[in-house]
Amino acid sequence: MQTLAEKALLAVEKGELTIIPERFEKRTNIKDWCISRQLWRGHRIPVWYIVGKDCEEEYIVAKTAEEALMKARDKYGNALWPFSTLGWPDESAEDFKRFYPTTMLEIGYDILFLWVARMVMMGTEFTGTVPFSYVYLHSLIRDSEGRKMSKTLGNVIDPIDTIKEFGTDALRFTLALATAGQDLNLSTERLTANTAFTNKLWNAGKFVLQVLPNRDNVSGWQNIEACKFNTEGYLLRLPLPECWVVSKLHMLIDAVTESYNKFFFGDVGREIYDFFWGGFADWYIEASKARLYHSGDDSVALVAQTVIPYVFENILKLITFIHAIRN
Repeated sequence: MQTLAEKALLAVEKGELTIIPERFEKRTNIKDWCISRQLWRGHRIPVWYIVGKDCEEEYIVAKTAEEALMKARDKYGNALWPFSTLGWPDESAEDFKRFYPTTMLEIGYDILFLWVARMVMMGTEFTGTVPFSYVYLHSLIRDSEGRKMSKTLGNVIDPIDTIKEFGTDALRFTLALATAGQDLNLSTERLTANTAFTNKLWNAGKFVLQVLPNRDNVSGWQNIEACKFNTEGYLLRLPLPECWVVSKLHMLIDAVTESYNKFFFGDVGREIYDFFWGGFADWYIEASKARLYHSGDDSVALVAQTVIPYVFENILKLITFIHAIRN
């Protein structure tokens, strides 16, 4: 067991395997692994007794080396899953060459040693490489008091009932705000707050549709499509409110991209939430209404008419994990 564990730990130290969050990487308290799960219908221990006179007490793993190898596959069951399902031990199998190793395993932190560590140990032992490059340990969902959900306590939150009451998007966004490796206490207060967020996103979308030109207004659409916000010179020529909101959007894109690359999905949601609610919806949209309808200057209105859909479209691109916002 110690030899298998050392190979797996070395893969982590060398950066071949990254566990997110990093605090779960330092697991050195390795204990022997009971290969018999002691279940009536569990894995059989791959031991065969030799049949014959005076041999009742003698046993071997298998009658032949080939049979021992095949029977040993049953011994560690789910630990071999990443590669045993792909044609292994034939490493020339098409599925094995195409899908092993994979990029990421997403799983709960509570079975990091019970399953994940064993898959890594078996992968390094039998294939010479780790089965995946990243392990993302998602949160465990608990009730509002931080208790594990169980039928005995009667605190199980049915996702179907939750969707009916708060909507699919609010539930998705609430779960997306969780931090890797930390429990999420799911409460009606959280869901209610995020329902308000998705409703505000929906209302902002309706406002954007009202701002856009009519379908048959070809020149209006051409003016919008002609605006490019990806150069500093163009931004500096914008009026101050538009320059501010577009600059903040670009900063948001950089921050969210970095968070996505680091798998900080909770940070992604919070960063988008703060900018959309405080910067775009509550400030710029309200400021743009006077510029659109009461400025008396078509050029000022055109700039606002161009900036509003640009910012909103990019917000939707960043927050794709919510998917469609429903009425």
